[in-house]
Amino acid sequence: MPDIIELLTISFYVSAPILVISAVGQWVIQFKLIPNHHLETLAALRCILYTIISAYILSILIWLAWPLDPSLIMYNDRLSIPTAIAEFIVIPFWLKRCGYFKREHN
Repeated sequence: MPDIIELLTISFYVSAPILVISAVGQWVIQFKLIPNHHLETLAALRCILYTIISAYILSILIWLAWPLDPSLIMYNDRLSIPTAIAEFIVIPFWLKRCGYFKREHN
């Protein structure tokens, strides 16, 4: 049990800056680059929250299944590669799931 808590804590502290930066990037995509999304602001913010939570959970799973040397989890001791991989997976998933990529019917 202490190992799991330690993993969650370390993963959170390593992933937090990346999760915040990607949340800001997702906010820019949702509110500035896709202006005609027809979603309420609360629903769009909920989409960002879902992305952060699922990216954190997925990054932990990637950490646990990391096939390479554990020292390669970090890039230049700053960027968590599992968190970046998780963000690349979950941002498009949640944008589509929240309705940002729906086709417009004429």
